[in-house]
Amino acid sequence: MVLGTLLVTLAYLLANEAYLAVLPVSAIRADPEHLVAARVAEVVFGPVGFTVVIVAILVSTFGCVNGLILGGARVPYAMAREGLFFRRCAALDARKTPRTALIYQGAWSMLLALSGSYDTLVTCCSFASVAFGGLTVAAVYWLRLRQPDRSRPLRCWGYPLTPAAYLAICIPFLIYVIQGAPKATLSGALLILSGIPFYLAWRRGSRVSLGVARP
Repeated sequence: MVLGTLLVTLAYLLANEAYLAVLPVSAIRADPEHLVAARVAEVVFGPVGFTVVIVAILVSTFGCVNGLILGGARVPYAMAREGLFFRRCAALDARKTPRTALIYQGAWSMLLALSGSYDTLVTCCSFASVAFGGLTVAAVYWLRLRQPDRSRPLRCWGYPLTPAAYLAICIPFLIYVIQGAPKATLSGALLILSGIPFYLAWRRGSRVSLGVARP
């Protein structure tokens, strides 16, 4: 895993170095569609290079979306099983697939697509993903502090340096995204915060149904 991560990181660094060697920063910044790789291929190989890169992007996007759909539907499914989402999403069909959760996810995705702005959606999702990733890593410190005797079958290699290194990268990236697209990140933050009342309501209902005393 370490070797694979280092190789991927090296590939990204070399790719960005190649982009900067072909296109100036001003041209990259001015590209309205953010198709830097395709623009670089167009400069080097002509229109054919642009088309080849676009096709490669589409193919890789299909694979990425497939994973996101299959994995994403398991989140509302797991939440529903804990009483924190619509109960129907906790059901499995004959093939052990959370069909209802997939339908909910598809409907919500179509609703978000009505915004008409791919860049805004990507920024909102990137901001939320990185933010929650940072919170998850920061939770390692919190749990070590609050629950020092808790069983930990999976150890964090390099603790406490590795979580700190992740956060040292995560926080500046969040600041960069906020500075670059404040409206989109604000929309993403408000969308996340809007889920708090629903979470509290579902948690309360779950406690009542289990006969647990309310806090």
